[in-house]
Amino acid sequence: MTTITIVGCGVIGALLAYELSKDVSANALDVTVLETNAQPAMGATGASLGVLMAVCSAKARGVLVKLRLASLSKYDRLIMELTTQTKQDLRYNRNGILNLSRSPNAETTARSLIEIRRKQGFELQWLEHQELNEQFSQWQAEGGLFSPCDRAVHPTRFVNALVAAATQNGVKFLWNTSVKNLEDISSDRIVITSGMGSNPLIAPFLKNQTQDLLLPIGGQALRLKVPNLNLKTIVHAENENGSDINIVPLGDDQYWLGATLEFEPSELPREANVPFLLEQAIAWCPTFANAEVLETWAGDRPRPQANQSPILGFVPDHPHMLIATGHYRNGVMMAPVTAQITKDLLLTGESDLPWRPFALKSFQ
Repeated sequence: MTTITIVGCGVIGALLAYELSKDVSANALDVTVLETNAQPAMGATGASLGVLMAVCSAKARGVLVKLRLASLSKYDRLIMELTTQTKQDLRYNRNGILNLSRSPNAETTARSLIEIRRKQGFELQWLEHQELNEQFSQWQAEGGLFSPCDRAVHPTRFVNALVAAATQNGVKFLWNTSVKNLEDISSDRIVITSGMGSNPLIAPFLKNQTQDLLLPIGGQALRLKVPNLNLKTIVHAENENGSDINIVPLGDDQYWLGATLEFEPSELPREANVPFLLEQAIAWCPTFANAEVLETWAGDRPRPQANQSPILGFVPDHPHMLIATGHYRNGVMMAPVTAQITKDLLLTGESDLPWRPFALKSFQ
């Protein structure tokens, strides 16, 4: 019997536990998940908007793009599996993403991406002003890139379903269980998936450590009620200054709006700048002037220093320890492919998916 301990129960830890749970009997695995909080998805995952943007993402090629597209391709089957097993509504949005931009080169860039994605097996459509106005009449844009393949999922509902299914399959979850030292864990394999909580756990294993492995990057989000918007498609809008916003329909005239990036660390709890976020949304869609704010959130996402994002693979000189963290803004997006790579490494020591560019490096 091979014992595996997963530290952290955000989306990465929960999905890895679920994928391993499918093979608990066949591979004689004993899987345990340790979470410092009283329930799952209390860190960056619980604050995510769950936008699964891979096809209309601006970066056209590269190893990270390959992983993002592979991860997106796993979602439809995964959601169907979980819904069938748990009977839970995961609020999985299959209505695609409309990507808006005010860059003067937006159409040229979009048409180039359309051709690249077509060769990769994914569909994109450029909507001219008239067509955009017919389908999305309330939005202030000259054109937009529509991606029918991209998705969104409710992050906490998703993680709760993963925990429920993995539990049914034999995985043990221990809540309110803090880990101070990985060497105190008696297990054949250990996987660190704990986001910002990974810093103190991984520090003893990095050579010449002078700074934290992961930086906290602030972000904000609002839950709004916006009557008469009637939006079913996820909207991603890129501002001229390089910032962006996401708008995710939740049903019943409710929407998530986020998020900003704050690179300056904060010793105080971050607070959502409601007027600033609403101002950005109104600039794209004046209907948001009628929005009622139902809930606010502000917090941190883990961004690696001196390493690629995400960080995947083995801890240097400790082949029984693996790490899968530092996904920054892409934890939910990258969770399926991260779980597949980590499962492959746990069971065989290798993966057909490209993980080595994301391997953990010690600071020099």
